Amino acid sequence: MNTAGTFSESWLAQRERADHDARAMAPLHAASDWLATRGSHVPWQLLDLGSGSGANVRYLAPRLPGPQHWYLVDHDASLLGHAVARCQPLCDNAGAPIHVTTQQRDLHALESSWFTGIDLVTASALCDLVSADWVEALADACAAQRAAALITLSVDGEIRFQANDVAVNDAEDAWLFALLAAHQRRDKGLGPALGTTAPQALAEAFTARGFHLVDAPSPWHLTPAQCPLALSLIDGWADAAREQAPHERQRIERWWRHRREALERGHLDLYVGHRDLFAAPGPAHASR
Repeated sequence: MNTAGTFSESWLAQRERADHDARAMAPLHAASDWLATRGSHVPWQLLDLGSGSGANVRYLAPRLPGPQHWYLVDHDASLLGHAVARCQPLCDNAGAPIHVTTQQRDLHALESSWFTGIDLVTASALCDLVSADWVEALADACAAQRAAALITLSVDGEIRFQANDVAVNDAEDAWLFALLAAHQRRDKGLGPALGTTAPQALAEAFTARGFHLVDAPSPWHLTPAQCPLALSLIDGWADAAREQAPHERQRIERWWRHRREALERGHLDLYVGHRDLFAAPGPAHASR
């Protein structure tokens, strides 16, 4: 990912396995149950925001009931092309093929027309990049359509290095992570970003509109076997810290070299906290 909030295909591919392994089951099962009790309104209409190369759909489609018609929305036509190729062969949890439509759109301003007829809105690793106003607009759109939402992998700010499941963070880690948290609040192209406050903002926005919530942690726990991803993360964190505090480049460089060496030697795991949220218009299992 670059500092403007654009993701490369290689980065999305690198993180996909960790994302899938981290998913919380309770919000997913709640979403599946909610769709299954919607009555005869099929195929289900599912809107995936910030789809990228389609990793979220690849995870969700085989685990949700069908029939399913997915609308994949992203600003990047190239990534949507990858998404079509990789998502069209998917089937729902009963083995029926899904239908996929892509929509190249700027996510900066959500439009109510996108949500017409939608049953479930999904997004993964997106809402920490957006603004508080964006989340309010999302909740408003879902409420207007009585659509549910499954929002996954929003960062919560809990980061730690571990050795034998014991945290080994020190003062330099805390300092660097504070710089990272501040950088995560900068505008990524969708307004001043929520960063680590995204899980709370989402919960408050949907609760205020009478939604029933199922919320659970979905952390990455990266072992030495996943060292390439951990190294990519701390490389990106060091870049962000340099942007946030350019006068501290030498201190950031020392931190980066110290932690990179420990990861390369297999001495540390890396824990990165996220949260998953399912929100259904109240009552929780209402049908149209």
